[in-house]
Amino acid sequence: MAKLKVEVFHSIHDIKPDIWNRIAAGRGFQSHAWYVFGERAMADSPATYLIAWDGKTPIGGAALFRVTNEPLPLPSIARNFMASILKHRPLLVCRSPLADTSALLLPGGDRHDEALAVLSQAAQDEFKKQRCSFLVFDYLLTEQLRYPWPPGYEPVTVSEPGTFMPMEWESFDAYLESGNKKDHQHYKKSVKEAEENGLVLSKHRTVSDVEAALTLIKHVSIWHGSAPNPWMRGLLENFSMIDGTWLELRKDSKLVGCGAVVRDNNFQLATALGLEDDVPGGYFYLLCAALQEAFEHKVRLVRFGAGAYDVKRRLGFHLEDTNHAMVTMAGFLSRAAKS
Repeated sequence: MAKLKVEVFHSIHDIKPDIWNRIAAGRGFQSHAWYVFGERAMADSPATYLIAWDGKTPIGGAALFRVTNEPLPLPSIARNFMASILKHRPLLVCRSPLADTSALLLPGGDRHDEALAVLSQAAQDEFKKQRCSFLVFDYLLTEQLRYPWPPGYEPVTVSEPGTFMPMEWESFDAYLESGNKKDHQHYKKSVKEAEENGLVLSKHRTVSDVEAALTLIKHVSIWHGSAPNPWMRGLLENFSMIDGTWLELRKDSKLVGCGAVVRDNNFQLATALGLEDDVPGGYFYLLCAALQEAFEHKVRLVRFGAGAYDVKRRLGFHLEDTNHAMVTMAGFLSRAAKS
């Protein structure tokens, strides 16, 4: 069996779509088109792509981003301190852009461990060349922490878990009917409350007022005590590049709520939630509108991100097991290799 070889690229445009899409194999938010969007939306974070070849066949890959402005889940003082460090020694992070999912794409079968070995080694080489502070394989499952990683990596839990729901129903009405009567009544009551409060929902292919949307999204970040996503503007300004629906809630013609529904490879993610301080029924209204989009576009699985777990459990969502990472730091790899 021939040894796998790794090829390095520094733009998704240098990789033929059929080659990358063969590696992605229908996995959500991993398509060539998604990374074209990601490079545009995250223009301040240069990309590196690794492809593992078995002869002339691409069987695995990884996407890495050099990040200087990571929204770390830390108190503001610690976050500001780390920001000053990352300006000089950035992170090198393996994750799909703006999708909260891993970009480590390994094959199944007997080449799995070898692909991990050659890709992680190539990532380490890039890590040293690009003079980064930490190399992070982000959004991993618990079982992926047990893979045969090379020496020098440590497992960490890095964020709150997201939420997901497989789409097992024929329609939104069938989904509502499958739940208990109390939840069905809660949905009708919440929608009625939103409408009685003068909320008007509309759907769009582009974001007409980026500044107003960013203000609402920042409100939600403040409520949750989290750092604002530095690439949110890029997502909104380039929204028309992807398969997505922009949701707006208006009251008396004023934008009071918003959310982005994005799709790739038959997966859907709700993100960029924004709300004014007092919009009764608005949050639930947006979540249900996002669910309706999933049924209309026949997606396989819906993801709703972290937070508001009580509401999302009521809707039938489950916690993801992807809030883990394998991490190493500058200088630690060489010491681990000698031990």
